[in-house]
Amino acid sequence: MTQSREALAMMDGTAVTFSKRRGYVVSRWGVIIITGLFLVSIVATGLLVYKFASCSYERPFSAEGVQNGDQDTNVLVPEVSTEETVPRTPPSTKSTKLDVRLPRAILPDTYFIKIMPFIYEGNFTFNGEVTIVVNVTEDTSNITLHFNDMKIHEDSVTVEEYVPGELHAEGNKVSVDKLSNDTARQFFIIHMTEPLTAGKQYQVNISYIGNLNDILQGFYRSSYTVNNETRWIATTQFQPTDARRAFPCFDEPALKARFKISIARPNNMTSISNMPEERSSEPAEDMPDYVWDHYGQSVPMSTYLVAFVVSDFDHKSDGNFSVWARREAIQQAEYSLTIGPKILHYYEQYFHIPFPLPKMDMIALPDFAAGAMENWGLITYRETAMLYKQGVSTNNNKQSVATVVSHELAHQWFGNLVTPSWWTDLWLNEGFASYVEYLGVNSVEPSWKILEQFVIFDLQNVFSLDALESSHQISIEVGHPDEINEIFDKISYGKGASIIRMMDHFLTTEVFKRGITNYLSSSSTQNDLWDALTAQGHEDNVLDVNVTVKEIMDTWTLQTGFPVITVIRDYDDGTMHISQERFLLRRKIENITSTSAPSPLWWIPLTYTSQENPDFESTKPAHWLQATPNITIPLSTSPEQWIKFVRRVQCFYRVNYDPTNWRLLTEYLTDREQFQQIGVINRAQLMDDALNLARAGLLDYSTALDVTQYLINELEYLPWKSALNGFTYIDTMLLKTGYYDKFKIYLLNLIDNLYKHTGFTDNPNDPQLTVYKRVTVLSWACSLGHEDCVRNSVLQFQNWRSSPDPDRNNPISANLKNVVYCTAIRVGGQDEWDFAWNRYRRTNVGSEKDILLGALGCSRETWILSRYLDWAVTENSGIRKQDAARVFAAVSNNAIGQPLAYGFLRNKWDRVREYLGSSLFTINSIVRSSTKRINTPFDLNDLRMIEISGTATRAVEQAIEQAEANVKWMERNYEPIVRWLTNVTSVAT
Repeated sequence: MTQSREALAMMDGTAVTFSKRRGYVVSRWGVIIITGLFLVSIVATGLLVYKFASCSYERPFSAEGVQNGDQDTNVLVPEVSTEETVPRTPPSTKSTKLDVRLPRAILPDTYFIKIMPFIYEGNFTFNGEVTIVVNVTEDTSNITLHFNDMKIHEDSVTVEEYVPGELHAEGNKVSVDKLSNDTARQFFIIHMTEPLTAGKQYQVNISYIGNLNDILQGFYRSSYTVNNETRWIATTQFQPTDARRAFPCFDEPALKARFKISIARPNNMTSISNMPEERSSEPAEDMPDYVWDHYGQSVPMSTYLVAFVVSDFDHKSDGNFSVWARREAIQQAEYSLTIGPKILHYYEQYFHIPFPLPKMDMIALPDFAAGAMENWGLITYRETAMLYKQGVSTNNNKQSVATVVSHELAHQWFGNLVTPSWWTDLWLNEGFASYVEYLGVNSVEPSWKILEQFVIFDLQNVFSLDALESSHQISIEVGHPDEINEIFDKISYGKGASIIRMMDHFLTTEVFKRGITNYLSSSSTQNDLWDALTAQGHEDNVLDVNVTVKEIMDTWTLQTGFPVITVIRDYDDGTMHISQERFLLRRKIENITSTSAPSPLWWIPLTYTSQENPDFESTKPAHWLQATPNITIPLSTSPEQWIKFVRRVQCFYRVNYDPTNWRLLTEYLTDREQFQQIGVINRAQLMDDALNLARAGLLDYSTALDVTQYLINELEYLPWKSALNGFTYIDTMLLKTGYYDKFKIYLLNLIDNLYKHTGFTDNPNDPQLTVYKRVTVLSWACSLGHEDCVRNSVLQFQNWRSSPDPDRNNPISANLKNVVYCTAIRVGGQDEWDFAWNRYRRTNVGSEKDILLGALGCSRETWILSRYLDWAVTENSGIRKQDAARVFAAVSNNAIGQPLAYGFLRNKWDRVREYLGSSLFTINSIVRSSTKRINTPFDLNDLRMIEISGTATRAVEQAIEQAEANVKWMERNYEPIVRWLTNVTSVAT
């Protein structure tokens, strides 16, 4: 915009006059020349400053001398600020490629940690002392640890030989020469005057001051309000690289050690940690209102799994299993306490390995950046991920709680007991937990049919991200903490879970489980897992002796993306020609063929069935496409009958067919008497594949949309959910075009039967998938302006508003709240918005807050949405920092709000980044949601010009690629879709 104004000024033909007593007239070209000279002088000055100034990247330091009288007294140790500042993020390794791995000459054995947080003293700091017993593996003169955002008391740093069993015995001290730090690597280095001897143990003693920060990382502060009184707690979040904010340590997952933790707390509060208390309430010297709690020594574990919380929370227990929450919310933890011990027991049986700790605590925190964290023996949660209130929370909230609890308990084995040596194999942690979480939930809530839900909530969900060129392989080299944070995404979680599920099917479940048990008993790397599964597969004769699991799975973990197989039938000779290629949205749309690298190939298990003998249960591969471009196999099916690949949708690939087979499938589906012979999840797969193959330019949209016409008779949730996910993209692209009404007419006609079947009344006895089906169809109906749906929603919302006490009496059924709130706010005005905002501020239920946050973004008042975005990144606005991404997503899902969200991100990036710190979970989510609707060349060019520094690099790359794909999609598909819709709606009328 500034450049446009300058250009307009340059084009103005009038002279510019500057005057005091005497007037000077400067011509237009004179102004240009003067301005140019001025800019040149500024640039020259900047270059000189750059050349002669120090350019080292360091935070402010204190220059206190070392106690032993070293010659170098200017020791560099970061200062601690008591102000609420956001620590700088080190430069991205995308340009510097720093080696951030610690030397291996020193390995930790045991940590003895004492921490005293000052929660109500006003400065939000903590005092810490750590003694680390280390093993020396080779002679070395340096001890290198991690630290960040703390001040080390230099005269406290000592090193001495360790006397086993006597921590602070008078051992032989080793003189410290000097202390230094490497800020970019977050290293603290102790330089010795003489080498430490290989094979010996030493103890390193360090005292320090740290920050109880407000960026939800490391040891941080959180608060909540009771009767207008702010109450503070101190809690931790260390994964992946923030234990170093709480104590100097060897902060890498492979460097496991035992931990002995002592926490000082105000005597009116409690503390919990990974292990049970050994001694509690020991008076703290010089702090009369504080007492010490001492915890037992842990099993060997990684630093990122250490946890401790100081709070005034209540708890409930079932034996050695306890849940903690705010006193006002502790009853909402009942469901978690009911299912938690059962799921834990199920995993003990599934893995054939007992839970190795003596207790389990789970705590719901008011402020938490992620959903939950699997700290060993002390799992921390966002409130919405652990608390559920019957009658207020929805069925979806309940399932979410069960799923997250199951996920974190699965980590107690996969990730905690066996930990990958580096973040490259993060997917081993998250992929396995994301898969077996479904098994855990199914063990306690079998009526939910959650194993079938996997297809739409994980497998199909991750396809959209992995179809981008800017996706990444599952097992990916990472170094700098910024890069590590970036891979906590759907690829590591959803794709990891999907390929593990695929292994479960092609190896068979019993072989898979036995191989996993063997792996958990001894190993930690990706190759160790493949070896264990290969050995079991060969032993049980389910895997060819000439084939290894590594050979198969390396094609899935070490390559980016996933394949689409194309099945071309020869209807004369009865064969199938099957080929594979990488499925890409943008490349196919642009008709680009890569010349820089060969196309990736995968080992693909092939299962299929036919109209003649429809078998959708067996998942044993009939053939393998063995990392080759194509294969031809015989087929005994009649040419007049369809074939269908991937029986239980157990594999991570899409399937395309020749036009004749698509026609046969479509004709069969549109026969209301027989379409149900194709399994439910297979119908869901056909919907998802058809619409996304068309989106990628691999299938005509006329063919894909023809397939969807059968939905007029479909009453099952899974096919509808898959189809509506695909329709969501078309809806997003067409929403601001002149022919959107054609799309609305088609969808309203398509869903009419389902709408009448499910109705607007929520029945508490309905099965889970029926509830989900009703919520889904009502959401679409109301958003499309279905009169009955909108009228019901507005009426129910008005009934709530007119209630004498709306905070205690909400007549709206919990499962319908999303639909009712959003619809009423969308068609209403400021009064409706203000009413919902007041309910948000006053509710004590986290899931209700979350629903209201989403609904508040449905307004059509631009000034309200702009203010809402502003509040999302404003202190004390009422919106917690952890919920900023929720607000941006809610506004971005609104056609009117999306340009506002994108404009806010573009114009106020520095403010967003400063407010949220280095929380990539939140920042990446904001980037993706705010840019997903961009589909014009003008907006695409604007997006390319954005300079987002520091973090979110991968998210921005993916946003640009997605926008490019959207623009190409509009160019290619807009007119054909409009023609198809025009023809169909004309026939319907």
